[in-house]
Amino acid sequence: MTNGFRILSSLLIALLLALPAWANPMHSESKLPMSQFNFQGYVPESKESRNKDEDPNLIRIHVDPDLYWVLNKVIDNYQLEHSSPFRIHQGKGDDHSNLLDDGYTFDLVISAEMDYVQSLYNSKAATQAQVLAIGRLGLWAPRETVRSTSVITLQTGAIGLMPEDSVYHRAALEVLERHELDKKVKKRLKTMTASQDLYAQIQENEIPMGFLPWNRLVQGGVSQRREVLKLKAEHHSALVHGIALTNAGNAREEVKDFWRYIHGAKGKAVFKAAGFD
Repeated sequence: MTNGFRILSSLLIALLLALPAWANPMHSESKLPMSQFNFQGYVPESKESRNKDEDPNLIRIHVDPDLYWVLNKVIDNYQLEHSSPFRIHQGKGDDHSNLLDDGYTFDLVISAEMDYVQSLYNSKAATQAQVLAIGRLGLWAPRETVRSTSVITLQTGAIGLMPEDSVYHRAALEVLERHELDKKVKKRLKTMTASQDLYAQIQENEIPMGFLPWNRLVQGGVSQRREVLKLKAEHHSALVHGIALTNAGNAREEVKDFWRYIHGAKGKAVFKAAGFD
């Protein structure tokens, strides 16, 4: 073995040892689907271990994947003034219910479906349920100048849609129906799965155009380009995203402080800058 090879091997070993635990694909502390590592690291598997290891100031949030990015922006700003740590799980209503069955506790629940957080309030699992933001839908066709939905008829390729369980999927179908395009383009519609990124597929020219959440187009930095159209509010029903303050969260001052922040001027400014109404 040469000296050069020994040095290279040592560097590779040191690099691997320096990687954080969450960067190791073989790390198995948490097998929860859609569970995100964050400021606290992985979520321990057992309830006993969670109760033992958790920071008493930890704010636990369950959030819809469509709102995950903007939530992190709000948290980043909040933590400039406050030291509270956060744990974030991504998922839909069914995912949240499953985690509750497994013994997990959440202080806040953020859903793309206002009806879901309202159901938590109605069942007395939450003390408050409020509108958090109004979503908008965008049409992106990178090879065209997009001034109206008529751009859809200029192409014959696939039209990408968000996953079926997304409110943005239903909104896109509603846009097509209101413009009497639903039957004409039915065979061209391509619905994403939960593991597929529609934005990436359009960006990489795998799909020529698609309907995406406007906030995703803002996040990607393409919202000001001529091939993107922000659809008017009357093109589809309101996309009302909600937030619930759970009974557990209502008992904690640090959670209620974040609740006031996210509904206050600073929190609303982040949502507006991210493309929400």
